[in-house]
Amino acid sequence: MAASSHWIDIQQNAFTRWCNEHLKDRGMHINDLGKDLADGLLLINLLEIISGKSVGRYNKNPKIPTQKLENTAIAMKFVADEGVKTVNIGNEDITNGKLKLILGLIWTLILRYQINKGGSDSDAKNDLLKWVRSKIPEYDIKGFTKDWNDGKAICALVDALAPGTCKDHRSLNPGDALANATRGIDAGYNTLGVPRIVLPDEMVHPKVDEHAMMTYIAYYRDLDGKALDDAARSRAYGPGLISGVVGEDAPFTVETPNSSGKLEVKVVGPKSTAQVKVVPKGNGNYDVTYQPTEPGIYKVHVTLNGKHIPGSIFTVEVLQQESLGGEGKIRVFYTTTTASNEKTRPLQELLEKKGVHLRPDFEPWIPVDIMDKPDRDAVFRRAGTKVLPIIFIDDVYIGDYYAIAKLNDSGELDKMLKTNEGKYQQMFSGYTPMTSYKAPSSPSTKASAAPAKKWGTVQTKNVQPPLPPRDQ
Repeated sequence: MAASSHWIDIQQNAFTRWCNEHLKDRGMHINDLGKDLADGLLLINLLEIISGKSVGRYNKNPKIPTQKLENTAIAMKFVADEGVKTVNIGNEDITNGKLKLILGLIWTLILRYQINKGGSDSDAKNDLLKWVRSKIPEYDIKGFTKDWNDGKAICALVDALAPGTCKDHRSLNPGDALANATRGIDAGYNTLGVPRIVLPDEMVHPKVDEHAMMTYIAYYRDLDGKALDDAARSRAYGPGLISGVVGEDAPFTVETPNSSGKLEVKVVGPKSTAQVKVVPKGNGNYDVTYQPTEPGIYKVHVTLNGKHIPGSIFTVEVLQQESLGGEGKIRVFYTTTTASNEKTRPLQELLEKKGVHLRPDFEPWIPVDIMDKPDRDAVFRRAGTKVLPIIFIDDVYIGDYYAIAKLNDSGELDKMLKTNEGKYQQMFSGYTPMTSYKAPSSPSTKASAAPAKKWGTVQTKNVQPPLPPRDQ
């Protein structure tokens, strides 16, 4: 890794930890900030947690590209409605994983919801710096980079807030920077409960990121004086704390400060308590798995030494089968490599003859080629086949062209379409999601949403048929 780019790595690490400190309240976790926000789910949940408000309706099981774009557009519009100024970033940038723009967005959220505390963004750095200087005036701190490199200042700050913790900070050897920073950061975590947003090797790096350091130091300013026990400093995250499918393992991870505490996990389903398997991984970390046996709402209790950890009790919705996010919709999955074969062409002609492509509950043909592999695999799993095209109505696999032709001949296809039309109206009446949102190109430009694209009729009429013309 080139030293000249190290600041962005430090910033990405710190911002990821900051996000995870909030997301732990919902059992969620970011591994890669450049990729994990692509479907909008983690970003939407982060926004709801830090703002204390609901984002509103969004796709909870996004599998196709348009659903992911809708979610990130919803998130960006919420940010603008909150009065948070973002510059030159659109929801497509998030879905496409443009890391530097994503880091800029997260920094904007940190400024608004943590550092400035209701003040102006332009004063945030100076206000935080004044507070630091008032606590450790003898160190003459002038900024949030090199003044912290030798580790002495962080030890002094911790000692100022918890007298006696690092009382010898003045005599520490600046040449032992890593040891000093480790001592100060660990003392801040163990004594004051300040999360390790910045790690010792990052703090002592010559190119330590200013924004990362400001994010970390702001936690000291905002201490509420309450001592945190081991339960409060623990976290749990993973798919088993978010959603589940009957008969499939629901895993998650639990991290605690040490391995001496007593961890207990209880999973209560609609009618019974699920069996839970807890596997210690060392250093206070555990892998946990349970297998739900019935659909419905499950309550997951995670306690350490008899106290609930952050986010516990977690609420998990368990479905009878995996959702593709296509409830109330008609979907056809196909591949562009066989767009004019003997199955795909007749299917298109059959559906167009019935006017299905003009219905509001019909989504334009979905090429599996452009889907992420996990989402594509989910489609194949639900269908039980990889033979394309694959047709779903109301998120239920109907069959291939030959199955649809038989259903059409028997009149059952018309019944299915009629039933789905009613469900669509019930689910989506009055709902018009957007697929595009772009922040202004300069701070002085007022943020505005791109015209919303309606599902169904308006959007479908403007979409060219996915298949090439029949060969003459």
